Amino acid sequence: MAKTVLVTGATGMVGCDVTKQLSRKGPAVRAGVRDRVKARKRFGDEIDLVPFDFEDVGSFGGALDGVGKVFLLPPLIPSQVELTNAFVDAAKRAGVRHVVKLSAIGADAAPPFTVGKWHAANEQHIRESGLGFTFLRPNSFMQNFITYFPPRDGAIYLPWGNGTASFVDTRDVASVAADVLTSDGHEGKIYTLTGPVALGIADVTRILAGATGRDINYVDVPEADARNGMLQAGIPTWQVDALLELHAINKQSCWSAVTSDVEKVTGKPPIDFAQFARDHVENFRSG
Repeated sequence: MAKTVLVTGATGMVGCDVTKQLSRKGPAVRAGVRDRVKARKRFGDEIDLVPFDFEDVGSFGGALDGVGKVFLLPPLIPSQVELTNAFVDAAKRAGVRHVVKLSAIGADAAPPFTVGKWHAANEQHIRESGLGFTFLRPNSFMQNFITYFPPRDGAIYLPWGNGTASFVDTRDVASVAADVLTSDGHEGKIYTLTGPVALGIADVTRILAGATGRDINYVDVPEADARNGMLQAGIPTWQVDALLELHAINKQSCWSAVTSDVEKVTGKPPIDFAQFARDHVENFRSG
């Protein structure tokens, strides 16, 4: 009998979609969650839920029992490398065969940004563990315009200048992950996941305005103002520093390249931003 697939970060945007898509594809799926009561409302009765927390090493054993493959979505916390590497070690001891890690675009040998360094360190640890692996390196998510920098007072405020990025829909990231976890030929592969075209924030606001029928504009914010705004909103200093690193990279259009990896794995072209805007239009009708 095929072993179970464990999904970490299962209640997040990507992890939730991975869990649901895996369930439809047929393998036994186990979602690692902190709060099973809340998670049950999201997943219904079809998904096996198990207590799991990266900051509780004691939860690793039960979550990994009988697991053959893992979708590894690291936590965004300063101890990410230490905790994620400990989880990889536990996965190897438990007999896991294949880890599909959600990494980040630009997480190569010497990434110039903090989060990239964390992902690179964990990727290296996985390589050295001897486990089968696939690394998914997505670009910035389209859904970030819902969760992290949505329109406020009819504008999106970001310190991007005229920079562009090939934003990817999290649904495509989840589709790639689900296919990799349920088909052969992906071990040792690295997939850089992007949307079909590079866009600047002015392009994003134009598309959102067209979808909603309201005025939405782009305000290019000075970095100092962006920093002060995030700190005043209560975002921890380490996270503000990490976000500003990413913004600076995007301002230089470093991640504007488009790849074919989504279609290569799923057989379908990636979702474009106009489709994303139509699918989530209710999120942009106000604000």
